Amino acid sequence: MRNALKMFAASLFVGIVATILPALAAGTNLIANQSVETAQTTAKPTNWSANKWGTNTTTLKYETNGKTGSRSLLVTMTSRSSGDAKWMHDAVAVKANTSYTYTSAYKASVATNVILQYTDAAGKLTYVHVATVPSSANWGSVNLKFVTPASATKVIVLHVLDAKGTLQTDDFVLSETAAVPAPTPTPTPPPTTPPVVEDPTAHEHNLIANDSFEIASGDTPATWYKNTWGTNTAIFTHDTTGRTGTRSATVTMTAHTDGDAKWYAEAVDVTATKSYLYRDYYKSTVPTRVVVAFVDASGNYSYQEIAGAPASSAWGLYSATFVAPASAVKASVFHLIDRVGTLTIDDVVMEVALPPTAAPGVAVPNASLENATGTMPSGWQASKWGTNTAVHQYMNEGHTGTKSAKVTVSNYVDGDAKWFFDPITSVKAGQQYRATIWYKTNVSPRGIAMFIMADGTEKYFAMPVAQPIGGTTTWQQYSDTFSVPVGAVSASVFMVINQNGWLQTDDYSLTDYSPNGYSRPLLTMTFDDGHEDNARTALPIMNQYGLKSTQCYATSFIEGKTQAVVNDVLAFQNSGHEICSHTVTHPFLTSTLGANLTYELQHSKQYLESITGRPVVNFASPYGDYNATVVSEIKKFYRSHRSVDEGYNSKDNFNAYNLRVQNVLDTTSASQIAAWIAQAKLNNTWLILVYHRVASDPGPYDSYTNVFAEHAQTISQSGITVRTYNDALNEVIAQQQ
Repeated sequence: MRNALKMFAASLFVGIVATILPALAAGTNLIANQSVETAQTTAKPTNWSANKWGTNTTTLKYETNGKTGSRSLLVTMTSRSSGDAKWMHDAVAVKANTSYTYTSAYKASVATNVILQYTDAAGKLTYVHVATVPSSANWGSVNLKFVTPASATKVIVLHVLDAKGTLQTDDFVLSETAAVPAPTPTPTPPPTTPPVVEDPTAHEHNLIANDSFEIASGDTPATWYKNTWGTNTAIFTHDTTGRTGTRSATVTMTAHTDGDAKWYAEAVDVTATKSYLYRDYYKSTVPTRVVVAFVDASGNYSYQEIAGAPASSAWGLYSATFVAPASAVKASVFHLIDRVGTLTIDDVVMEVALPPTAAPGVAVPNASLENATGTMPSGWQASKWGTNTAVHQYMNEGHTGTKSAKVTVSNYVDGDAKWFFDPITSVKAGQQYRATIWYKTNVSPRGIAMFIMADGTEKYFAMPVAQPIGGTTTWQQYSDTFSVPVGAVSASVFMVINQNGWLQTDDYSLTDYSPNGYSRPLLTMTFDDGHEDNARTALPIMNQYGLKSTQCYATSFIEGKTQAVVNDVLAFQNSGHEICSHTVTHPFLTSTLGANLTYELQHSKQYLESITGRPVVNFASPYGDYNATVVSEIKKFYRSHRSVDEGYNSKDNFNAYNLRVQNVLDTTSASQIAAWIAQAKLNNTWLILVYHRVASDPGPYDSYTNVFAEHAQTISQSGITVRTYNDALNEVIAQQQ
């Protein structure tokens, strides 16, 4: 199993769902001894076996307590270098290309994983990772559905523990998913001849009539219906207020045992295998779900759940795409509520999803990956470096069309993996572009622009880390900007995965970009880490030219050291420079968890304030390493976060918690500084420079003292306004409105 787990064949649609869709009915349970009540021995239930692999210390116990009955299965891992452990039910026979539903009960002290082990007719095993399950101190549930591959004859659902902690499981159900007729709607009868809707807010190609609910038919919006099923109490309202116009539609659920309630539009004609975009604006007090109902030529219904929507107190935009199945002739989308709460929708759009069109001169080759050369997308390359296991797949499913590219990484130590299109020569040196990529993932990938220089060398431009929302089954858009350096002759743009997980991408585009600048260009000089040399090398040079900087300290380099080290910090402050936090021990923050993360952020601030006597309000992350969790914690202590993502800060891309920079290396010349300044002056943007140590023996991220003096002279002579991090932040925030 160890080698097989290194090559997950994750080629089918799977998602964790909170409840089974109303259109899905469970068949016979295929798992024998489903509640593990029948014992083969005192240490083993009938039809079950204990299994572990890798280097770990694990105990697998047949427990005498359970969620139901008196038995359950417990896995306890006390140490781990590799591998996993789990209880395994006997393999069960399954049909190829068939939908199955799996549920179980669990308690876990850590996040765990669910993996499908398939057996084909020749006895070959393949593995598919289908879900990561969060920790739960109380009995929780796993609910998922999957479609078996064409080669499958048997399956085992493995709920595995692959970290130090505990996993207890019980009540296992695996059954074939059988379609049942949709609940019969009981709408208010529509008018004999539905009115023609002429709504100024309608999308040009919108398939949904009365999309803004402005036209009424009695007490309901024309061409819309209300429906409930199950045991619940729902109130439907055709509101007299809306996001646009004067109307919207609300459903309020005051009691709920099961089922759901929704407003839905008349089914519209669709084309089989074509991709469609659905969007609406909504307000809700609880998370809600979205289900597409398809109708075939015989009037039979089938259902596809797409991404859900989080609660939103203000009008939020919901957007997702889906592909009509081969049998579909009509479709309707249900934005539904299935718990006590309120959901209001307005401005609903359903239209054919078209691939993005690149601006003239920057066409991406095979941008939607539809064209193939053998088993590879034409004009694309699969790539990886470092110590990790990467599996590249050319997928038969896409954001638009029928193709996309996926990479799955396991056994990660370092490096990254990606798909990228062949570098194109139509980009222009010195010009800025916006890159757009559609993606699905279970991690936080990063955008990268790669440049091939005239001398054949490569340069890389780091764009921000993606912050996906809405689950792993949702196509989401990554969009950001980059500048083509002088001397570049070609470029490619891609997203990289540099951790265990997977990333699927489609529909790449490059368009010209011009930033929305501020009233004047600004420059900020920041220094990371707190090297002692800088008080004697960089500080006198900056003072000579009247330049004020921001010094970002990792406090373990100061605290507990001599008073002379503290005096170096105070020397900068007393000369009018700003003091900034850079953590305590300079760790990778995405690998720093819980109380340790809080300590790194809070204690560095407290210590710096204790020695300077002034507030420390800004923060720079070590290595530019961050994700949504890290940023959320940063916000508790600081007004901003400076990363090492490259670029310029402008009104249209401003993010106080991910300020962009240009990174200064030991090879960065004064002419490069001048070029960056010229670009900032051209667009009135905020340029932040990141320095480290200034010395006569610099490392690759440091600067030679004499070269730094040339930088300072260039900055001074450029005439650009130089401000500390905090002063510049005050100025640009005032212009964001």
